[in-house]
Amino acid sequence: MKKIKFTDSDRELVIKELETIQKTKLIQLKPSRKLYKDSNEMLYLISGGTEDWHGINVNVINKLIEHNKEGAFVIAKKYQTKIEICVGSLSMFVKNLDKLPRTKSGGYHFHNVITEDGLFVEEIPELYCNKVIEFSFKPGTRDFSKLKKISKILNIEINDDVELTHSDVQAKLILIGSYLNFRTYTPDVSKNSIYGNLGELCSDIEIPEGSIPALSVDTVKFVDVIWFDEEGYPTHAFEVEHSTDITKGLLRLYQIHKLRIKMFVISKEVSRDKFKREVLKNPFVKIKNEFVFKNYDELDSFFQSVKQFNTMQEMFLKR
Repeated sequence: MKKIKFTDSDRELVIKELETIQKTKLIQLKPSRKLYKDSNEMLYLISGGTEDWHGINVNVINKLIEHNKEGAFVIAKKYQTKIEICVGSLSMFVKNLDKLPRTKSGGYHFHNVITEDGLFVEEIPELYCNKVIEFSFKPGTRDFSKLKKISKILNIEINDDVELTHSDVQAKLILIGSYLNFRTYTPDVSKNSIYGNLGELCSDIEIPEGSIPALSVDTVKFVDVIWFDEEGYPTHAFEVEHSTDITKGLLRLYQIHKLRIKMFVISKEVSRDKFKREVLKNPFVKIKNEFVFKNYDELDSFFQSVKQFNTMQEMFLKR
């Protein structure tokens, strides 16, 4: 049986259920994926997963300590076809932080013990979370509201005579990745493109916590665009060499090749010969077959095929 995962779509379903129960709107406190607040400034710490182990990074913990008020400690437990939401006291959790084991990165972790009508934290037995709701879902469903937002951006008409910038090429890679249901990241969150601000186009504005060994994070975070799977593990890395030296892009990719990630250099066709020469030099020659060169026209063809498929999908599924 395929192992189930707790995905971004699952988290959004949990948020919607909590908003319905609390009759309020929850706002994500970025960059954390677990911390939210409502219109009354009440905090919600939301941990979701399929296992009974949860980790929380030290930045989130510091925000909870600084807030120093009651809030909602939420655990969303995912099964094959349902999710259970249990809620307890956030202040009780913060009060007993000293009982929790620490992670290597300085964060905290804890374990759940499931009961008939909720769960409690193994390390803090007095922290009991009541099951407030459980709901069913169809396995493998996608978040179509998110897909519609991407579709609108894909359909922005760009004149053929417009010369694309480095940020425009990054935006194309981000949009393609998002449409293919990858999580997307770029270090250039403040830059703008013809498709919008890069930070707003990406699903993640920081490298997903725990997805990459600590020694590699400082290199990975400077790669132009990265795609991650639903669990936050990197799958594809792209270096866009618009006007800079291809060697520098290859070096960044080389430094992360042990992650077993697919590595692409995206550039103008005139740079292909230089790419071929560079990958025959040290240290790249050792893994030369792991580097892939794609020119702008090839990227655009991919982008247009996604755009066309999106249009066909909308037409076919339209009621």
